[in-house]
Amino acid sequence: MAIQLNKGVVLQEVDGQAVLVGTGRKAAYWRINGTALLMLKRLLDGDTATEVVESIAQIHDIDRVRVKADIDQLVAALVEARLIRADSSD
Repeated sequence: MAIQLNKGVVLQEVDGQAVLVGTGRKAAYWRINGTALLMLKRLLDGDTATEVVESIAQIHDIDRVRVKADIDQLVAALVEARLIRADSSD
């Protein structure tokens, strides 16, 4: 899953969390927790969703199916908010 921030979107880390701010006619503002930030940064850096799932599952001792669902939900929400673009191939 390759993702990119949309043009005009700023990702700002604040105290282990982050905000994503979009500009323009359909401006959006999202605040994400540290785990979502880690997921997002790894995907933005080019890691596959599978690599991110494995890493997060190990770090937090969480079921891989749940982590994959969380990543899918995060990406879908950010795409819907027009903050990122995503290619679903992995």
